[in-house]
Amino acid sequence: ASRVRHVRGQLLRTGLAVSADGSQIIPVTIGDNERAVAVALALQADGFDVRAIRPPSVPPGTARLRVSVNAALSDETIERFAVSLAAALKEVGLCSAGSS
Repeated sequence: ASRVRHVRGQLLRTGLAVSADGSQIIPVTIGDNERAVAVALALQADGFDVRAIRPPSVPPGTARLRVSVNAALSDETIERFAVSLAAALKEVGLCSAGSS
């Protein structure tokens, strides 16, 4: 649970709107299918196993990333992930989650 709180805290510090439900799966809503795929691919290139979830798995216009947190993640890895995600979102023209 502490790893999940740490990831959520890092994402909030980078300006992302994330829920506080405590689940180890953190959805980051992108909205646009192509942008969600581009961000997921950028994160994968940085060594993070993050998937873009698109319709029909989610409603149209709500494409998102599926971020899974495991207990073995180090603080350094979590911080690197948050920086990588923020950079990938900026690259596709998104300032924060939920923008399209």
